[in-house]
Amino acid sequence: MRIGVNLYPSVGGSGYVATRLGQHLAARGHIIHFITYQRPFSMMWQQTKGVHVDLVDRFDYPLFKAVGPPYSMALTSKMIKVAKASALDLIHSHYAIPHAMAAYMAREIIKIPYVVTLHGSDVHTLGLDPAYKPVVKYTVEKADAVTAVSEFLKKKAHEELGIEREIHVIPNFIDTKAFSQVKGVRLVVESGCVSLRGEEEAFEICPDDKIILHASNFREVKRVVELVEIMRTVVDANTNARLIIAGDGPTRIEVERKIEELKLCNNIHLLGVKSNMQEIMCSADVFALNSTLEGMPLVLLEAMSCKLPVITTPAGGIPELVRPGIDGIVTKGFEKEEYAEELIKLLENESKREQLGKAGFTRVEDKFSAEKVVTMYEKVFAEVVGN
Repeated sequence: MRIGVNLYPSVGGSGYVATRLGQHLAARGHIIHFITYQRPFSMMWQQTKGVHVDLVDRFDYPLFKAVGPPYSMALTSKMIKVAKASALDLIHSHYAIPHAMAAYMAREIIKIPYVVTLHGSDVHTLGLDPAYKPVVKYTVEKADAVTAVSEFLKKKAHEELGIEREIHVIPNFIDTKAFSQVKGVRLVVESGCVSLRGEEEAFEICPDDKIILHASNFREVKRVVELVEIMRTVVDANTNARLIIAGDGPTRIEVERKIEELKLCNNIHLLGVKSNMQEIMCSADVFALNSTLEGMPLVLLEAMSCKLPVITTPAGGIPELVRPGIDGIVTKGFEKEEYAEELIKLLENESKREQLGKAGFTRVEDKFSAEKVVTMYEKVFAEVVGN
């Protein structure tokens, strides 16, 4: 099949999943055209046979000064051009806003079918906003097929977004062969505070240090500030505990201020956006996710694929991935005290960490591997184009 893919190309779960799915489909002989505004982040350093990037034309005009260029129209036009020139069989739109609307318009103009994959906030947050809901609901409802990355999102789409049509649940996935445990990796990080000389102090991670890793886009639902507060309790109980945070986003400045306020500069280190997450994960002892809302977090799949034990909350679709006490630690609620207590116990129990790391990898390999999940997408696509 020849498939056009709409996605957000920046760092983030939906864009990364869309990119990796396209690459795996290309490896199976399909032709993939990523139709977006810039080269996907996870393709910056690699080329994949059978994968093309078609950039959306964007231009400034005085009339658009107050509202910005109409991207949805430009995206639709590009989809039509690529579909005609490359004889595409269908469009796959990841994240409904605005991709479902653009795909719907393209189908109205040139009759090309489209599939929508719901990833998270396009259903439970942005998708419910009155500014977007009527269009999101209609263009998802009218798609030739709809998928969601978790049963949680499927339920949300039916009950809150008002979608009445069938939704296929196809979970996020990970290539367990490419994203696997690498032993012997340790980090050298900088202090979170500026020294008296006005320079950043470098700290090598010591063998006795217990490394907690967190990675996210620093949005409020990720509760990174609260994780810093949790670390104050953890460090009081274990002075060798260190929190490494990868990523960036809206609450970054609040995180930095909280680190200074709680005097945790030597125990918490901000790495920024990184492309070598596999190595970073393999240098850690525990992965921590403290969200209040999630669809199917790819970062947990990555950690579990690296045999890194995870501690998380029962947010959204997480219990569909991490079975409490079996594949990882899932707190009963969202209280900081409970999370800190569970984290302290896990840091003190090496055998438990090893057990959960192995169990997490087995869980991912059995249910969330690329080999199994990509086939599920192929089946949906084949049904849509009538193969």
